[in-house]
Amino acid sequence: MTSKTVQQAQEDMALIARGEEIDLPWRRLRFLLDYGLVEISTPVLLGGPLAGSRTSISWTDEGTRFMGQAS
Repeated sequence: MTSKTVQQAQEDMALIARGEEIDLPWRRLRFLLDYGLVEISTPVLLGGPLAGSRTSISWTDEGTRFMGQAS
């Protein structure tokens, strides 16, 4: 990855960590998926005001290492 793509990937990973991935363009999400940094899980059951089944995007172990976090 180039330094520009690394920076964009880190920003997108931070969006996912904050739960703000709804506005993440598919092209950039696909990039993270292709590099194995995130995974899509479905269904994820939620409670409270968000009760129901949802799709979830989460970091993989590789994504955690990419972001410099202990896995």
